[in-house]
Amino acid sequence: MTDDSKRRLPLKPRSPRSAPAAEPWVILVVDDDPQVHAMTSVLLRDFAFQGRSFEVVNAYSATEARAVLAKRPDIPVVLLDVVMETDAAGLELARDIREGMKNDHLRIILRTGQPGEAPERDVMLLYDINDYRAKAELTAQKLFTALVGALRSWTHIDTIEKLNASLEQRVVERTRELDQARRFSEQLVEVIPSPLWCKDLGGGTRLVNRAFRALFGDQAEVPALDASDGALLEGRTALVEFEAAFTDGDGGRHTVMVAKGALTEGDGAPAGIVGVMTDISERKALERELTRLATTDPLTSAANRRHFLSQAEQEMERAGRYGRQLGVVMIDIDHFKAVNDGHGHAAGDAVLVAVAAACRSLLRDVDCLGRIGGEEFALLLPETSLVGASEVAERLRQAIAATQVTVGHHVLHVTASLGAAERRDDDAGFDALLARADAALYRAKASGRDRVELAE
Repeated sequence: MTDDSKRRLPLKPRSPRSAPAAEPWVILVVDDDPQVHAMTSVLLRDFAFQGRSFEVVNAYSATEARAVLAKRPDIPVVLLDVVMETDAAGLELARDIREGMKNDHLRIILRTGQPGEAPERDVMLLYDINDYRAKAELTAQKLFTALVGALRSWTHIDTIEKLNASLEQRVVERTRELDQARRFSEQLVEVIPSPLWCKDLGGGTRLVNRAFRALFGDQAEVPALDASDGALLEGRTALVEFEAAFTDGDGGRHTVMVAKGALTEGDGAPAGIVGVMTDISERKALERELTRLATTDPLTSAANRRHFLSQAEQEMERAGRYGRQLGVVMIDIDHFKAVNDGHGHAAGDAVLVAVAAACRSLLRDVDCLGRIGGEEFALLLPETSLVGASEVAERLRQAIAATQVTVGHHVLHVTASLGAAERRDDDAGFDALLARADAALYRAKASGRDRVELAE
């Protein structure tokens, strides 16, 4: 070493003794000359970098250095001699650090007392070292300068590696979170009890859940894109809801409420259609049953009085608006009180049921049969004139007269009296039309029963 190595540079002093001491920089000195180790320690004793002093770890051979690095892979800088156990021991160690130990961030400063034996250009090209110095030129200032450069480089690499490790960890965690979210979504879709599906922009099936497969079969495809899907994909509407009916593979009839919406990408661009069905078959059946109970006579299954009159008012309004014909027939079972008195109310109920059944057998779908009172029925005949109503009434009379009701050991023969009328333009409402038919009915009863009379 020269006298320059004994000079101290006006560098940043170490932290005061009272302050917590930062961990020192660890410098590995690999050299077979003990004097080199001693002088390096002396030169670095009073220097500090970034508030941290230097700690020298000594290895007197390449073999010993390997053992040190195996235990302390965090060492940032090594001052490495070339000639030790062999003439190329230092160079072989440098290669082993990079290739064998896979240590790319350790800064290697190669120094030799015989520069000619390892030309600097060849060494820099053939070995992954970071600096090359002759021992004679490593004065205190130059040694410190070389170490500062190496430590800055190591610090940058260490920071990048830590950032990369942190980023990789965050990527792993985020990937795990996304995978968990995806599995949760898939499992949630599977356990939803309502049939659910998703189709892409081409109408192809992307996903169906267990309920969908159970209802339509494992190979079922969702319906192709339709006009409502186009409105969703174009953003003209956010939700489409409608009722639909279909028959499943077992012949079961289903009524469902379908709700569909657009499936979008993160930027809001449409990616497909997602839909869900809610089976409302039981609800619709209940609604139909409630409607039936509210509108039907429970004994004869004819329309009850309220429903019949409601239908009649609607037909009167329609006929008046469009100038259409409307006929009405009133029906009264002959001697019905005698049936009840002589055979009991059960026999009377049987007669009512039989008469209603006989009437229904002759009616069109648009006709409406209603039970107006105890043994009175009324028949609404849309698009029917008085002549047509009288013809229907006569057929009804004959059908009722042919009806026989067995009560115990007795066979009851049933007849009815009927009155027919048609709507007139001056009718204020259905009551006027019904009154004329009722008047005709009473004339039929007064004229001997089991006959048809027409309104005057």
